Amino acid sequence: MFDAPQPKMLYYNMSLLQKAYPRRPGRPSIYNPDIGQQLIEAMASGLSLEAAAAQIGLSPRVVFDWQQKHPEFLQAVQEGRQRALLFWERKAIAMADGAPGNAQLVMLALKNRSRAASGWHDAQRLEHTGTDGGPVQVQPVVAQIDATKLTQEQRNALRAAILTIKQSDAAQS
Repeated sequence: MFDAPQPKMLYYNMSLLQKAYPRRPGRPSIYNPDIGQQLIEAMASGLSLEAAAAQIGLSPRVVFDWQQKHPEFLQAVQEGRQRALLFWERKAIAMADGAPGNAQLVMLALKNRSRAASGWHDAQRLEHTGTDGGPVQVQPVVAQIDATKLTQEQRNALRAAILTIKQSDAAQS
């Protein structure tokens, strides 16, 4: 048998290679500033951010990521929201002036536009106060039980309940 020559092994420092040739995971971004203008135009017709993004072929995740990475895209989203709100407010004003339309639909659209920022939302606020706006006063209810009116079975149940309470109090002490 003869020995075949072994190929010479080359060893590379992988950390140096990765620094010299960085690879980014995933597909390259398709972002360009014109997409922000497309989003504004779609939202100006009354669409929500998610619906406008779907219309121009973007996923909600991509829209969120681009808002974080591209300040000009975030500004486009904010302008689009304002234009969508303007669309629905104009529609409401036109209907108030006698134009045909569905008032419930317009009201729902206005409530669902960035609730906190736009000011259009239902708010319920419940406050419980006592006399003169002070705290609610709570008084324990003391009831007396006339044992003579109880059946034997009811007396036994009452006795068992009282013993259980006493044992519970003794255990906690």
